[in-house]
Amino acid sequence: MSPAFARAARAAGADVFEHAAVDDARHDGMRFHVQAGGRACTATWLINSAGAWANTIAERFGEAVPMEPIYPNMWVTEPLPPFITHNLGVYGGGVYARQVARGNCVIGGGRGRGDGEFGQPSVDTTRAVMRDACALLPALHDALLIRTWSGVEGCTPDHNPIIGASRTTPNLLHAFGFSGGGFLLAPGVGEVLAELVTTGETATPLEAFSIGRFFRQAAPTAPFPQEETSR
Repeated sequence: MSPAFARAARAAGADVFEHAAVDDARHDGMRFHVQAGGRACTATWLINSAGAWANTIAERFGEAVPMEPIYPNMWVTEPLPPFITHNLGVYGGGVYARQVARGNCVIGGGRGRGDGEFGQPSVDTTRAVMRDACALLPALHDALLIRTWSGVEGCTPDHNPIIGASRTTPNLLHAFGFSGGGFLLAPGVGEVLAELVTTGETATPLEAFSIGRFFRQAAPTAPFPQEETSR
């Protein structure tokens, strides 16, 4: 999916640079200046959508949030006769599954393990979730698993993403902390961000996803006025 979006972006005139870690990002009051992969870029807008590493960008602009890495656990089976006609997910059950045209079933659930930079699938998690998947989809009982994988995603305390404008810097937009749901939400979020950049507004309500929710504090209580003591 990501390579397809990259190809579409290139076709529309975007420059796509892979394996280009951001070394510096700042705003001079007018434009953003970014150093990445040995390249210097300037822009009027900056979108921080760096996934599990987006907090390092947010921190440069004074907006680090309480986000932790998580490691989704996924695997794929050998090709099987078609039997899953829709993408399936068990709410609260930790199992989701879909079947591709070739017949392979892509299944996920639970967490792998990692160090914040890299993720690995967990054998124990795969076994436990596969038992649940077989109870949901009996056709999986004799299926061979041919590959497992994991990755690194960012998870916020309320499990909701951060989407929208920065509190500290004009023309800085955040889109990260999807807490395991980014693959599903990314196309729609991209459209919302494009609206904000090109028109300055969007009809999609974003208040619930504001980065400001992690910085709100109760207003201090004003002290009671003290009576003057006559001398």
